Amino acid sequence: MLYDDGLTRDKSGKRTDKTGQRDLKFSAWHRKYLSNKCYATDIDFFEYRYINAEISPKAFLEVKEQHVRHSKYINTANNKAILSLCQKLGIKFLIVLYDINEEYPEESVFYVWEVKSIQDLERYNENNFQQFFQRMSHQGFIKYMEEL
Repeated sequence: MLYDDGLTRDKSGKRTDKTGQRDLKFSAWHRKYLSNKCYATDIDFFEYRYINAEISPKAFLEVKEQHVRHSKYINTANNKAILSLCQKLGIKFLIVLYDINEEYPEESVFYVWEVKSIQDLERYNENNFQQFFQRMSHQGFIKYMEEL
């Protein structure tokens, strides 16, 4: 479905990133001016589909480079908050670690964990990484995402 709404899009109609830079002004404001009883997290991706002209939520994704496996980056209050939201919405929470080969994308590797419980987050550590994360090829991850 192609849109002509004046926003930057590629030839297939997908939105493009205009600057390639992350705007952190609001984040800095939130941290500086709100008290420590106000918590917030950014959600990397909200995956959804259009089904019969209606938005159908599928998953929230927390995405990091594949070397970021340490439990202090996985078992976080932010991830617990996102999981709680997903459970209330009845959608998946995926932690995706990636090793994207920009020159040869088909050689990229993804590690995907569909988090089901806070207890699983608390049990995770990098020594039991393979018990939680499933390794996927470029094509495997495409298929997985498109079948959500």
